[in-house]
Amino acid sequence: MSKKLIAGVAVLLLLISFAAIAATGSRYTVSYDVKPQDNARAEDFTLTAEDPQIIEISNVRFDGSKLKYDLRALKRGITFIQIRDPSGEPLLLQKIYVHRWKIITVQSFLGSCSMDFLIPLSVLIVTVLLFIERILKFRIETRVSFYRYRNIMNLGLLVFMAFFILDLLFVVLRHNSIENTIRSVLGTAQFFAHIVLPIAFVMFVLVSISNMNLMRKEGVNPRNMLGFLLGLGLCLLTVLPGKFYSFNLRHQFVDVFNERGLGTQIYTFLESASFFILAYFECILLGTIMFSVRAARKTPAFDKDYMLILGCKIRSDGTLPPLLRSRADKALEFAFKQKEATGKDLVFVPSGGKGADECMAEADAIKAYLLSEGIPEERILAEDQSGSTEENIRNSMALINEDFSGDGKPKVAFATTNYHVFRAGLIATEQGWRMEGVGSPTKRYFWVNAFIREFIATLAAQRSRHLKVIAILLAGVAVLMALNCLSVFL
Repeated sequence: MSKKLIAGVAVLLLLISFAAIAATGSRYTVSYDVKPQDNARAEDFTLTAEDPQIIEISNVRFDGSKLKYDLRALKRGITFIQIRDPSGEPLLLQKIYVHRWKIITVQSFLGSCSMDFLIPLSVLIVTVLLFIERILKFRIETRVSFYRYRNIMNLGLLVFMAFFILDLLFVVLRHNSIENTIRSVLGTAQFFAHIVLPIAFVMFVLVSISNMNLMRKEGVNPRNMLGFLLGLGLCLLTVLPGKFYSFNLRHQFVDVFNERGLGTQIYTFLESASFFILAYFECILLGTIMFSVRAARKTPAFDKDYMLILGCKIRSDGTLPPLLRSRADKALEFAFKQKEATGKDLVFVPSGGKGADECMAEADAIKAYLLSEGIPEERILAEDQSGSTEENIRNSMALINEDFSGDGKPKVAFATTNYHVFRAGLIATEQGWRMEGVGSPTKRYFWVNAFIREFIATLAAQRSRHLKVIAILLAGVAVLMALNCLSVFL
């Protein structure tokens, strides 16, 4: 499903909607809730048009507790309809617009009119089509390469679109005018942010506890406070607009009750825009968490020729610390499952050089552990020169390509700590290698900051795309505000 096709559908639906409104808009039935007094009849109520040359009133009747009457447009203009009860007391003064092509709208320039539900329905259909197109694209791109920041962004965007579709569905079901639809859409992101707020607050508390534990074990530094700072920021950005609104009511910087005031329109735009941007970034964060967890739990296909084990700092006596031993054990577990499922053995590639404060290369320490677990030496290919994940993958793949004697390209998996799987896979993808990862368990307090780092890395790596989405959101808010101004000022 191409975007050009969706754009064509959007144009067609809008043309159909406008044609339906134009064809039926010259007649409209208005309902007004009224309690009949002393068995009063509909003809006892008086309905008068301020300018009877603009609008014609007919067929006044009761339908249950609703007083209904039909309107027919006579010519373009603005008039008022006064409704009085049988005693002559005024009940309602209703503003009526007759637009070009004699389309009637009630109460405002974009008020309720005949067939106006087609507008939000068309927007809903187009948004659903865009959502489906994004899902199909997401599935294709993850098959091409699972480890890309673009995948995180697309998943976050899908979460954002799913909530927007749900809100649009409610808008269509309770639709009563284009004006109210516009205001409902403008409030969508604020509604989302306030739904997420309790979750964000709980997460903020849990993240703070996790970060305190992390700082107690790893030291106090800004990097170990990322979760705390982000959680605090999300909570503050959600509640600050409401606090400013309350503060403004007391000090009257902006008269928010004056809908025609320029300050009110600017304030509404800034509030709506800020909530849309906040909701979008919350969805990207949620996408980061979902994708990182999925990457850590993903099991590669059992067809691998090599298993790369990414190294990290070893103990002073050359033995493996729990973190690195867990990686080696995960690699052994995968190899055993592959052998059991397909009968195929693989070659282990422990990777890691000798640090300045290490007694031996990390690769040699891992190799010794594999030997102690019964892996024959001919199935171990050690890479002992690398000092980073980038070098781990680059140097190991050079050794693998020299060693591989089969047909096609070697099939490679890698083992690392669960929070590091996505980043390692991303580095492999950037170097042009297709490989899948398995994640070993680690302390939970490492996970939180790992998610935040991936979130920040996603923003940095896809900043031009994020800026494009933000620009589209701002443009959408601006268009909705412009339409809202039509109802307010005309």
